[in-house]
Amino acid sequence: MKTADNRSKTKKIIKITALSLVGLILIGVIVAGIILYGRIASMLSIKHVGDDLYTMNFQQDYHLDKALDAHIKNENDLLRFVCDDMLFGYQLDAVPEKYACSAFITPTPDGEYLVGRNFGLGGSDTLCLYTHPNDGYASMSTVSTDMISVGGDNEYGTLSFFGRAALLSAPYMCVDGMNEKGLSASLLDMDLGETHMYSDRPDITVTMAIRLILDRAASVDEAIGLLEQYNIHSGHGWTQHIFIADASGDAAVAEWYNDKMRVVKSPICTNFRMSDKFLEGDFSGQCDRFDLLDNALKEKPKNTAEDSMKLLEAVKQEDPVYNMFTEWSVVYDLTDFSADYVVNMDYGTVYHLDPKDF
Repeated sequence: MKTADNRSKTKKIIKITALSLVGLILIGVIVAGIILYGRIASMLSIKHVGDDLYTMNFQQDYHLDKALDAHIKNENDLLRFVCDDMLFGYQLDAVPEKYACSAFITPTPDGEYLVGRNFGLGGSDTLCLYTHPNDGYASMSTVSTDMISVGGDNEYGTLSFFGRAALLSAPYMCVDGMNEKGLSASLLDMDLGETHMYSDRPDITVTMAIRLILDRAASVDEAIGLLEQYNIHSGHGWTQHIFIADASGDAAVAEWYNDKMRVVKSPICTNFRMSDKFLEGDFSGQCDRFDLLDNALKEKPKNTAEDSMKLLEAVKQEDPVYNMFTEWSVVYDLTDFSADYVVNMDYGTVYHLDPKDF
């Protein structure tokens, strides 16, 4: 009888142990599911719209406050933060390049406002990213996947597992966008060396600045107020400035040099320093694209989305020597929170996107 009792006890112990292990595994799976759900959902949301255009619905907290407190001063610091935060330390490569861009704001015949924007880099896929943070405004913004070595001629395709995983960094790689309040921001290069500011304020990069104002500003004045709270650091060997516009029709260009931020009111921005004291508001002759847009908007002050896209076509860039061309043209409607995209200069094909498409 003792032997039978011992066997019975042993079986009970084994059963309890097995059930405990199953329970621990289930708890682990549930915890992992909770931790990974946003990442997995975001990766699976990436869709091919057409040509080289993709969309992504970002459903994971990208911890903006944590990033703003991390004193990030360059692209490597930013990638390290994103990889530690999103990819459990797995490091991505970045391919920073110089880009040629144009941006402008125009009223419509109905009294609303549109922002037109060209981004010139070339040879990559274009990602339209939809974010809707709990502590900020929803926004649509645009990323060149080549900046994180995805798509185009890179090793990993945009829809591959590793491509999707790398795009978890997308919220901090946006170079233009618009939020639900009608605030738009676009990043443009200048042919000057990198800018770095030094003070007791927190440090952020220019792409982080785009994320900050899209998430938390509803007007140009609010955006400028936010930017004034940080040291701004440009990247990839160049200086950048930011064209900011809102649904009231206000527009400005924020620039940084000599450890100061300077703001110039202008409805147009291209790739030259506008706060240069020698220009004093007269920007003619500094850039052919600026002059073309300036003359066109003076000749026709009110434009539809179709008119605005034609203006972007008129100032597109194509340089086969450096393999640089206008990767995307986008017209943001600051009133109805929608965007029209053209990719790879195929102006006969326009993709209309709004939050329902994500």
